[in-house]
Amino acid sequence: MPGITVDALEGTIRGDAHLTLVDLPGTYSLYAQSEDERVTQRILFDSNPATRPDAIWLVIDSAQLRSSLFLVLQVLELQFKAAIVINRTDDTPIDVPDWVKLTGIDVVTINAIDDSTVDLKKSLMSSALRESTIEEPRLTPANWAGAFEILEGAFPGESRQRLSWYLRLQSIPTWLTAPQKAALSLAHDEIPTSRAALQLEETGWRMERIRQWTARWSKDANETPSDWKDSSMRTTSMDRVFTHPFWGHVILAGVFFALFQAVYAWSAYPMDVVDAGFSWVHRTAMEMMPATWWRSLLLDGLLNGLGGIVIFVPQIMVLFGLISAMEATGYMARVGFLGDQFLQRIGLNGRSIVPLVGGLACAVPAVMAARSISGKRERLLTILITPLMTCSARLPVYAFLIGFLVPDKHVIGGLFNQQGIFLFGLYAVSSLSALGLAWLLHRSLPKRQEGSFTMEWPAYRWPKLLEVVQEMASKGWDFIRSAGKVILAVSLVLWVLGKVGPSGAMDEAKAAHADAVSPEAISEGEAALMEASWLGQLGHFIEPAVRPLGYDGRIGIAILSSFAAREVFVGTMSTLFPGEQLEEGSIRSLQRRLGTEVHPTTGKPLLNPASAASLLVFYMFAMQCMSTVVIVRKELNSWPWALGQALGFTLLAYGLALLVYQVMSL
Repeated sequence: MPGITVDALEGTIRGDAHLTLVDLPGTYSLYAQSEDERVTQRILFDSNPATRPDAIWLVIDSAQLRSSLFLVLQVLELQFKAAIVINRTDDTPIDVPDWVKLTGIDVVTINAIDDSTVDLKKSLMSSALRESTIEEPRLTPANWAGAFEILEGAFPGESRQRLSWYLRLQSIPTWLTAPQKAALSLAHDEIPTSRAALQLEETGWRMERIRQWTARWSKDANETPSDWKDSSMRTTSMDRVFTHPFWGHVILAGVFFALFQAVYAWSAYPMDVVDAGFSWVHRTAMEMMPATWWRSLLLDGLLNGLGGIVIFVPQIMVLFGLISAMEATGYMARVGFLGDQFLQRIGLNGRSIVPLVGGLACAVPAVMAARSISGKRERLLTILITPLMTCSARLPVYAFLIGFLVPDKHVIGGLFNQQGIFLFGLYAVSSLSALGLAWLLHRSLPKRQEGSFTMEWPAYRWPKLLEVVQEMASKGWDFIRSAGKVILAVSLVLWVLGKVGPSGAMDEAKAAHADAVSPEAISEGEAALMEASWLGQLGHFIEPAVRPLGYDGRIGIAILSSFAAREVFVGTMSTLFPGEQLEEGSIRSLQRRLGTEVHPTTGKPLLNPASAASLLVFYMFAMQCMSTVVIVRKELNSWPWALGQALGFTLLAYGLALLVYQVMSL
């Protein structure tokens, strides 16, 4: 799918560390239309021999042989040492000797899904990398002689084939040096024919060669191998259902509804186990460790904060596992087709589906995936709305707050979980909000003609259970690793701020706490310590801004800390609101405490339906991810767009949260 590889990724081959393997974004032509294709274009046309690729593996899909030949011809003409690697994704018959004869280079076949790592490496390393032995020189008009002469001075040692490519470009590449840009501009002036006409002429010439070469593949259906024919017919029959103008959208809604039901249904038991485990660890450690400051740091600060993150890992794993399974079946490519006609009406196109669906996982790679969109306006709109998609970092916050709004009960004969239905509704609202914003921007930004939408569909296949499990484990660990670092740092800072404060007030609070005997007096003493600490002072400073939303200063601190990463909200709340002694470390006890502890100003529980709904709305729209701000600036090359997007979403979130709380409090 486009948007999966959007930058050059480097690695080494095991056992051959002296070789550097560079994975480039896929393309079907060296005349780049999108940002990811320009990455491939720049590296293949690098004028520095020291950094230009020494050899190329041309990986093509067995289901798309004809469309891949256009790029094959272009690359071989550039005189790279190369080999063709055909990835067998369907049952298309492949005559390897015939391919070698047609292209003049070595050809190997692999199956990236079924082959083991050892077999894949053996197949790839067995290919002989060499220049094509087929000589079909491109004819160039006689009036190009002056243009070639200009370019040869700025591009010393380059072949006429490479210089011809530069002359057909509609725009001058930004990665060229200043002298090269000047020479190319002069060379373009030497050729009166438009660049679009030159590219069209080349396309016609290449397609004629491809038609001649592949004429033998156009066999009668009766001569087609039965397994190939059956596979093609099966895929076509399934597409009639899954991409139907009406039933296709019904199936799509049903798939995502079932996905969010599974997030709750399949993760409930492991979440309870994790919650009970942290509670047991906390209780056991309290009994074994002496009552010292470092016990409080480890248990009340770090363990409580970490427990607020780890408990939601099962939901993260289920979500990523199911999305991975959907991608592996080939269904996700059809989703782009289903949405294209509607998306065009709001200024996007079908390729916007890849970043938008990717936004359900993380906005950072999703924004980068927008590089595959060729139209600048469509790409801008997609990047601007992608952070509104509910990413996995919001899932812990949603799961925590939904319990204050919707009971954990099953409806319709026990088939559906009410909280799962509500979660599906939250994702639907965020998605519709993103599309609504795109429509508003589409109507306000200047119009321009954009390119058409094309996307290939892979064959349907069953996902492999092992690969899905590996993806679940990988994403779960990535979540713990990334969120855990932040929450541990935040928990440590909050614990310190909660234990120290202005000397006078802090000394009085400590004395009162030391003299307390009854449970009520002890609880009041702990509250006084929190009020006197620097953390309490910070809460008082923040509270006027968050009180209209129904929060107190401590919830305001949790919101402020989550601007580093949304998912640390629950962990921060665990640190700020320790539970009863027998239930320390339990998220369930934290929910019970927040549902009963009274807000000193409103006289209502700290988290009641109105304030919980307000928080949900705030986290749905606020842009609380600094990494996303940075990547938006990089992709758009503009700080004003990035900062304006972050500020605009945060102000929108505050306004909507205020509206929701005030209306629900009436």
